[in-house]
Amino acid sequence: MIEGLERLILEAINDGAFPGGNYVLVSDKDYFGSLGMKSHIEGTKNDLDTIYDLASVSKVVSTVTSIMILLEMGKLRLYDSVSSYLPRFRFKNITIWDLVTHTSGLKADVVNAKGLRSRKELEDQIYNSDLVYPTNTKIVYSDIGFMLLGFIIEAVSGMPLDEFAKKHIFEPLEMHDTCYNPTDLERVAPTELREDELYNGYLRGKVHDEKGFILDGVAGHAGVFSTVKDLRNFIKMILNDGEFNGKHILSKASVDLLYTPQVENKKGISLNNEIRTIGWIMGGDYPSCGDLASKNTIHHTGYTGTSIFIDRDNKIGFSLLTNRVHPTRDNPKIIPFRGKLGNYIISHFKGE
Repeated sequence: MIEGLERLILEAINDGAFPGGNYVLVSDKDYFGSLGMKSHIEGTKNDLDTIYDLASVSKVVSTVTSIMILLEMGKLRLYDSVSSYLPRFRFKNITIWDLVTHTSGLKADVVNAKGLRSRKELEDQIYNSDLVYPTNTKIVYSDIGFMLLGFIIEAVSGMPLDEFAKKHIFEPLEMHDTCYNPTDLERVAPTELREDELYNGYLRGKVHDEKGFILDGVAGHAGVFSTVKDLRNFIKMILNDGEFNGKHILSKASVDLLYTPQVENKKGISLNNEIRTIGWIMGGDYPSCGDLASKNTIHHTGYTGTSIFIDRDNKIGFSLLTNRVHPTRDNPKIIPFRGKLGNYIISHFKGE
């Protein structure tokens, strides 16, 4: 069955969806695979030790998990106002819960992210942003909201986000190759060609996201680099109700909350609506987990070509890491492919 999974990934590589991809499938046992090229331009072959830019998968692996850890420490509540931790934030009624469910009213992104040249310029845009819809009336996926969550983690913990995540998530989960700003550049899969006054060449070890780049690679919405070997440990922790190798990372109550629907965008007569939990997605259009995953499945994707889903009912977790933005972001072929792969996984590995 694993041969069929790899055959599908190879077909996507041959179709030009991405240069190469690494996967981990956690079910009855752990399956790993590495296919294609790390960079077809440089002619470097992929392998299981390749480190990938997770892009927005950073939101759930690092930022959401950090928020839940601080909640368990008694340091914050989801319904605390953002301004109580970030006095510069102007909207007193907006809460942490509004940010993690993408219902704050903040717009999706800053203006002209590619043109950013300083941290001050970015922070001014974030704090000066007006609301573009009434809070709690719809779901608008917002990088701005998650950048604010990164700032909150730092304000509450008194530690930089990367240090907090390393101490409380990456180290106890034995995710030894997971970090912000990796230094072992030879192992990092390159992403997009960037040519401007801040960077010239293929991004490698530097976060692909322009806002994360301006924030020195450490941000609430992007910036984590990892391997499928490390993400196996994260998946196992979630499937084991927050425990990993006898270590408490999250409580079962916290993991339960990650699987509890919080908000829902209805779409016409469809019963398959977009649902958000605490940071994670359930259901929705083009879910990376496919059409056959149970309703107890949380999932998320990253712009660079990464994805993760964890099906609690079927006890299956899967992550595919690619650099589909290499050499350019103008390639959406991975979007429909993820769901097809998810369908294969659930139909062939459920209950195995």
